[in-house]
Amino acid sequence: MSAPAHKRPRKSHWLFDMAPLALCFALLFAVSFLPPDSARYEVDRLGRLNVCMPPLYPPLVTGKADRPGFEVELLQEITERLGWRLNIVSNASMGRDFNPRSWRITRAQCQVLAGGIAVNSTTRSFLDTTDPHLVTGWALIAPPGTTIETVQSPVGFLAGLTGLDRIGLGQYLRQRAITATIVNDAATLRARLEAGDYDAAITEALLASTTFSNTNLAITVLGPPLERIPLGMGFWKGDLTLKRAVQSTIANIRADGTLAVIAARYNLKSEAVSSSK
Repeated sequence: MSAPAHKRPRKSHWLFDMAPLALCFALLFAVSFLPPDSARYEVDRLGRLNVCMPPLYPPLVTGKADRPGFEVELLQEITERLGWRLNIVSNASMGRDFNPRSWRITRAQCQVLAGGIAVNSTTRSFLDTTDPHLVTGWALIAPPGTTIETVQSPVGFLAGLTGLDRIGLGQYLRQRAITATIVNDAATLRARLEAGDYDAAITEALLASTTFSNTNLAITVLGPPLERIPLGMGFWKGDLTLKRAVQSTIANIRADGTLAVIAARYNLKSEAVSSSK
């Protein structure tokens, strides 16, 4: 007689048990066919680093030969140390829109993006980034002694380039019964503030440090709940060899004091220079 069903020996399902291991080997085999990361090799081969930047965004990009901008000088230092030539590709869209997906930049144009690249989740969904070397936020520009609690409406407002939270700023101002008038460029903001059209102005902190550096006005970076945004450089996803070379060189530039020297040329205070290593 055959054994009762409940005592019948179980058949070995060894093929089923081996399936996860086979899948792992298949994935490893597939990875071997991925193209190698040749980003650093190509830059070394050509001896040139192409960098997309906005045409003008002081103090990061100034358009001046003697003081071309903080990030331009930083890139000059990086490329000199790595034995490359620096080729800057101006892209006006970078000055009008924060979202990198709106800039219509391709690998054929540049290997690096700089000049106000926010190190945040929006950027990292599209690009790899270096560790931040600058930090920015919203700044109040007003006569000494004036604070955000004592300022009178209206204030002049210039949004600037980087991805700061304009909605959060609007709520912050409304809670203090402050109204803002939008101004389209830094020169107009300064002229109207000096003419007395506004009691104060609000704009991005790095832009403020350059626009109002030679005035008697005080520049105060607004604190919580308003956010601070770290800035770095952007690389195409997967270009890790190039990113690591640039990141390592920035670390050396920071460590030997050169970064602080460049920052001082553009009146960037220590709190604006990120200590990230």
